[in-house]
Amino acid sequence: MTDIDRHGDAPTPDAALAATDITHKTAWILGLAGLIPFVAMTAALAYAGRAFIAYPQLVLALSGYSATILAFLGGIRWGAALWRDEGQRYILVLSVLASLIGWALLFVPTPWMFAGFAIAFALVGVWDVLAARHRVLPDWFGRLRLVLTIVVVLCQLVAFASTF
Repeated sequence: MTDIDRHGDAPTPDAALAATDITHKTAWILGLAGLIPFVAMTAALAYAGRAFIAYPQLVLALSGYSATILAFLGGIRWGAALWRDEGQRYILVLSVLASLIGWALLFVPTPWMFAGFAIAFALVGVWDVLAARHRVLPDWFGRLRLVLTIVVVLCQLVAFASTF
């Protein structure tokens, strides 16, 4: 069912709640699945380190994925800001910084790029959790971002230590 039911009326509260629950569950599933590349590539770096035959490609893949996800997180905040009317200019500016920082970190030497990614993900995570607490973003999104941020920051720190 879409935003309008078959009679052209707004959805019932039950239908709206069910749609929100599906979105919430889907976001959790996709968010957790998005951790798989972080965990897998970090585990490979931690296990094999520089002895890994594809070490340069693995560093490139992890840093590229990290930059991509930072840009995605900035896009979430950009999209959320578009739905609000007042005072969102600074949110639009800040949301673009996530992708610019991710891109710039690709030029930072290993292992320092991973330290930079850890800081960037932590900052964006705190920003999202605080936004959820202030009702700018849904409560469940704040909890999701907290879990994802903790795992990603830990992966970045392990990647840093593994490539040092």
